[in-house]
Amino acid sequence: MSNTDRTIHIVGAGPAGLVAAINLAKAGFNPIVHEQHEDVGKRFNGDFQGLENWTTEEDVTEFLDSIGIEINFRCVPYFGGDFYGPNLKKIPIKTQKPLFYLIERGVNEGSFDQGLKQQALKAGVKISWNDKLETTPPGKVIVGTGPKAADAIAKGIVFKTSHPDMCVGFVDNRIAPRAYAYLLVNNGSATFATCLFEDFKNEKMYFEKALQTMQKVVDIEISQPKEFGGFANFYLNPFVTKNGRILYVGENAGFQDALWGFGIRYALMSGFLAAQSIITGKSYDELCKQHIHPFLKVSLANRMIFAHLGNRGYQWLLNKFSRVKDARLILQRHNKYSLLKKTLFLIAYRWYRTRLIDKQCMHQNCNCVWCRCGKEVSKSL
Repeated sequence: MSNTDRTIHIVGAGPAGLVAAINLAKAGFNPIVHEQHEDVGKRFNGDFQGLENWTTEEDVTEFLDSIGIEINFRCVPYFGGDFYGPNLKKIPIKTQKPLFYLIERGVNEGSFDQGLKQQALKAGVKISWNDKLETTPPGKVIVGTGPKAADAIAKGIVFKTSHPDMCVGFVDNRIAPRAYAYLLVNNGSATFATCLFEDFKNEKMYFEKALQTMQKVVDIEISQPKEFGGFANFYLNPFVTKNGRILYVGENAGFQDALWGFGIRYALMSGFLAAQSIITGKSYDELCKQHIHPFLKVSLANRMIFAHLGNRGYQWLLNKFSRVKDARLILQRHNKYSLLKKTLFLIAYRWYRTRLIDKQCMHQNCNCVWCRCGKEVSKSL
């Protein structure tokens, strides 16, 4: 195979694209990453997110190792936390193993994004900055340009504090419609945000009410606050390739957790699978159907259930989690692709409506690789 044949163009230096690039470089390919910004992590403002550790028995650290990623970024295990329902009664929830691993997003040193960038450069990946491709390069192309629509949004602040490390969660439709609010504190920094799955136009009002609610139960100083916002895009498409040579990864392929938005592991896995498809010649569509789609289907079934619980249901759910020694085991059980979840998914598939109506870009006869292509297949009532 010539050097030209071994050159793989990757569009977008997000987690999925960088994981693909790292694995391709280690396998002897010549990945070139095209990033429209001057650095990675520009979408974020130093906010904390979580690598969920409950969908599989495999720990996050083992998962990262299995896809060729080192931990050279802030990656802190959190074993449960304090949670509040609508009645604001504190409910401690415990896990025997980490519930999630806290990571930082953005351009700061030690962030998840910067760590992946350093690993990519060390592996010999070429990154072309401020490079927004207008035409599709030849050969295999991996597209990981992130979400294109908001099926869920988050509004919050990052700030400095002397409060000890902690995790606090809130479920209450009055402050986080069909979603949740959260406070994460680590090593003198903190993130507080509310997430919404509906009524986006009132996001400021929900955030202000969520912040007031949090301050009623947590005595925490807030210093140097900075606002941030984000959004997530989920949809199900059985085909994540185009013309046999363009492979879509991460949220550009719809890979997101429909329940709570903990979709980073899916993005990382998709980047790894895209690289393996090119390295081994296996079908990327089939690899995704095997390793990612079952989790997406379960998350959509769980999203439908959660959306219909209401505040009484949230309180019941928290009480259930508080009575067990390891809440992580309950989450694992509810994230298995069982016959029940398969049946619920078929109902949820018709119930759910993605806000991404048309994935084609607005340019006439456009072959712009930055635009998502493919036909919308999500069903709705």
